[in-house]
Amino acid sequence: MQRLFASEHARTDGDSPLLQLFARVLTLADLPPCAAKSKRGFYQRAWCLQITLWYLIWQRLSPLHTLGAVVADARRGGADALGVGHTPLSKRLRSSATTAFAKARRRLPLPWLVQCLEPMALGLVTLIAAPAPDALPVRLLDGSTTRLRPHGNIPKQFPPHRTRRRKTYWCVARTVVCFCAASAVVLSGQIGSIHLSEQALAVRLILAAGARALYVGDRNFGVWRVVRACVQSGGQALVRLTRARAGRLASGRSLKPGLDWAVDWTPTRHDQADPGLKKQAVAGRLVVVRVGRRGWRTQTLYLFTTLTQARAHPPAWLLAQYGRRWQVEVNLRWVKVTLGLGQLEVKSADLARKEFYAGLLAYNLVRGLMGVAARTTGVTVQQLSFTSARTMLYGTLGLLWLSWLPAAQRWEQLQRLCAEVGRARLPRRLHPRPAEPRAQYHVPQVFPTLRGTRAQARRQLKKMAAKC
Repeated sequence: MQRLFASEHARTDGDSPLLQLFARVLTLADLPPCAAKSKRGFYQRAWCLQITLWYLIWQRLSPLHTLGAVVADARRGGADALGVGHTPLSKRLRSSATTAFAKARRRLPLPWLVQCLEPMALGLVTLIAAPAPDALPVRLLDGSTTRLRPHGNIPKQFPPHRTRRRKTYWCVARTVVCFCAASAVVLSGQIGSIHLSEQALAVRLILAAGARALYVGDRNFGVWRVVRACVQSGGQALVRLTRARAGRLASGRSLKPGLDWAVDWTPTRHDQADPGLKKQAVAGRLVVVRVGRRGWRTQTLYLFTTLTQARAHPPAWLLAQYGRRWQVEVNLRWVKVTLGLGQLEVKSADLARKEFYAGLLAYNLVRGLMGVAARTTGVTVQQLSFTSARTMLYGTLGLLWLSWLPAAQRWEQLQRLCAEVGRARLPRRLHPRPAEPRAQYHVPQVFPTLRGTRAQARRQLKKMAAKC
């Protein structure tokens, strides 16, 4: 891969180390080696490995997530600087057909795509907010769902949600994502069937990461299997419990605010042990705190943590760490709504997984740009607009990847992009936002409600067409 930014121009700016690191991430320069091999020489084709991965990410950054938009951008020279060899990609594409790119997406190895997420995420975490050597990194867990149409093998691997009457049209995939609390970068993710619980996907994610970190989760993750996975992988856990589960752990003690009691969480016959988990007790603390906020009702939280040192980690510190968990809801909204991962228009389960991980990579690129802009302008990442950063990054990519553009001008474009993102700040609200119910209006239906199955409706249409 060609070097896109000249090092001599990088040395002239005081903030060049940050931009240099982001430029390496943006050019996919630190990708792990791919162990998969192809008999036809996949990596020597026009749609090589790097270009195929880049355009998967480009699709998520683009407001138009279609194959035709990808081919049109490639024929304009949008990825000529990322080409392998001397002939740019725009010179090698003689047709506007999307067949070649569609086949390249199918050939892309999914395990390699998953491996690409971790080195990029770790580099961006260091770029945005370098943690202290002795500090325990905080990671936030949360889950969601993604809709898919029932094409190909998607109904078998991601079956539709079943109601009491019949199966629905949409297939549903369950997802669990782990965010860095300091930088909001996606560190890892899991996607599976709707029949797999979020707890099972979280256990897979934690065991695969094997990181020394503090995992924070809400009541959905406040079960023994998740806490055990955190301890077994070398990390710590801070989860919220339901009152019933906290009462069982308290063994008859009164759950009054201010309780800070050392307990051993022993699994019961109802607790599930995932493959690889040891069914052993977990030592920790049961903490009950009363939270009060002006204009809001007071609330009692039941927290369990494996941080047994009460002096080093008092209840006030635990409450502050759990308070950071709400940011994960906003991050997931950007992933699903802004980047379009709430509904994937694919025709196979394998492509659905690739689109999911490519969307996480695209989200991390925007987060990395926001981190560089925040550190160079002296503001926090939370003050910047994610939607504006994504729009500006997508608008500048066409200039960064043109092969005929000199390296000095590319570096100036990157610096200008960083300055513009640093000025795209969220508005300061003079009054606090009112509480909104977690509900939504149903999407208005243009067509009448379907009665019966689609097969019956098709047969009815054929009968009506025959009569006409």
